[in-house]
Amino acid sequence: MQIIDRIRFRAAAQRLKQRRADFYYDMASALEDKVPLFTILRKYEARGRTRSRGDALLYRHMLREAMGGSLSQSLIGVVPTTELILIDAIQGSGDAGLARGLYFLSETVEKVDRMFATVRKAVMYPVILMVLFAGLLTGFSLFAVPILADLLPPERWPAMGQALYAVSYTVSHYGILLGLALVALVVAFGLSLSRWQGPLRRRLDHWAPYSLYRDFSGAMLIVSIASLMRAGVSLRSALERAARFSSPWMRWHLREILSRLSSEQSTQFGQAFATGVLNGPLEDRVQDASERRDPIAAFVKIGVGSIDRIERSIQRSASRLNSALMAVAGITLAAMMFGFFATAFEMQSGIQASPTTALKP
Repeated sequence: MQIIDRIRFRAAAQRLKQRRADFYYDMASALEDKVPLFTILRKYEARGRTRSRGDALLYRHMLREAMGGSLSQSLIGVVPTTELILIDAIQGSGDAGLARGLYFLSETVEKVDRMFATVRKAVMYPVILMVLFAGLLTGFSLFAVPILADLLPPERWPAMGQALYAVSYTVSHYGILLGLALVALVVAFGLSLSRWQGPLRRRLDHWAPYSLYRDFSGAMLIVSIASLMRAGVSLRSALERAARFSSPWMRWHLREILSRLSSEQSTQFGQAFATGVLNGPLEDRVQDASERRDPIAAFVKIGVGSIDRIERSIQRSASRLNSALMAVAGITLAAMMFGFFATAFEMQSGIQASPTTALKP
């Protein structure tokens, strides 16, 4: 495949990934009407030839991969791995079972994408706020404060003004190092989200911003397991499948959950999930589901309903984090302005006092 065709192929795959909820729904509708999988993909490929070469290449590739009747095989590299696991589990139950599973997956993907959008919004607002504040602080330190320092020596500034001068001096002389340290800190934090394990991490998961990651990852775990259990996969098998495609942090929790399921002390599976991978309310719902008459059905119901609840929880957590950052930025900006104007008034008083001093005999 030529380079241009590869680019077109990847672009088409990305477009399909973005609208995969509709793709699952359309596939389920056709399968429900007893249209064979190969016929559906061949129709999509023919339609793609008249519209986009990238779409034609993508569906041609999917046709080749689906020769054995495996939809999951044809979607490798196009949709997330967690969805491939579910499709692989449900396609063995025939076209009718695959159609039901794809309807369920379509509904779930829409909710998950909405939750992803909520998480992105929760993360981007603080980042934008920090960048704007850093730019304001840098401009203040490099342009406003030096003008005052030229007019009035810093040792004659009031206390707040001297604090402002210290900040300006630090930014102007060590700003690049501070910026690099901040970037390194952000990168380290991002890497720690999916990798850091241990007792300290378990405690930090109760506080933002780590709690946002814990809430989102925990909800995705419950949704994935519930989807697999709905397809007839046992709880232990679902956990083992999830562990193969999870981050180190999630595998750490899944190993502990599997160990607890094997323990004689765990009479109900809800107790096994009390590892800190879920937030308090979701952990309680899983515990309650394990005590029901039909715990599997109750667990599946939790998985479907947890997305909306977690989305609202993330919105609340993000709102609290944004409010805290706004408060810190507002207080810091107010202190900077107070120091600036206090110094300016001190300088004005000194200038007004100079003629009077000069007139004294």
